[in-house]
Amino acid sequence: MVMLLIPLSQYFVRIMTYPAPSVNVPSPPPDPFREIQINYDADGSAIGWLYENGSNQNAPVILMFHGNGENLETMRMGGMLHQLMNLKVNFLAMDYPGYGGSSGKPSEENNIAAANSAFEWIENNYSNNPKIIFGWSLGAAVAIQTVFHNQNKVDGIIAVSAWSSLPNVAAAHYPRFLVNLLVKENYNSLEAGKQIKCQTLLIHGESDNIIPFSQGREVAEAIRSSSRWVPVPSAGHNDIFNKEIVWEEIANFISVFSEK
Repeated sequence: MVMLLIPLSQYFVRIMTYPAPSVNVPSPPPDPFREIQINYDADGSAIGWLYENGSNQNAPVILMFHGNGENLETMRMGGMLHQLMNLKVNFLAMDYPGYGGSSGKPSEENNIAAANSAFEWIENNYSNNPKIIFGWSLGAAVAIQTVFHNQNKVDGIIAVSAWSSLPNVAAAHYPRFLVNLLVKENYNSLEAGKQIKCQTLLIHGESDNIIPFSQGREVAEAIRSSSRWVPVPSAGHNDIFNKEIVWEEIANFISVFSEK
């Protein structure tokens, strides 16, 4: 029975949590992006695409984490990177280990290690710029954990479609007993959120059928810092960024740091 559960657990996590797209991520990336290699352990490196806003050297810098079924190239093709450019910020968008050109395998441990190393890179290269961590879906979970591990160094966090924990979101789709058997990773956003002290923007679609709206609200309630909770009527999971209000809220949130 145990021997059967091990490969089943690996299959379950790979399909549900880390369905990396087969779309090729070009290296080097197309203009205006620059490839950055982030070493997160002795053997693993994650790839990010850097965009620099040449018009304002003091502009905020965003560390961006995408959803589980995306990579840097799908973000570019889908317009996400262009939307970030419109915010007139610097940003480093990251691929997780095992995604695109990043080595290693995606896991909670590796993803958070890569995220912390990416934030350290930003600290070293943008020491005087406001620093904002931005994540969607799985990326929101990674972003929250990154803030938790870098307290007092992060100025703001934007979490879109955040879950309370990975087991909780899995249990919204599968029987809890099966989740307890197969899901060994956690990404506990509720517990990490209680420690967050920076400015926070949380956005969630009210019709999200992937990550329940109620979980996003729980995360917003858990965060004790100055936070803004934005429910988006008629928005689901994959269409959340098609709503104009989402980008208006993000731009307003970032503008506070741009004025400093």
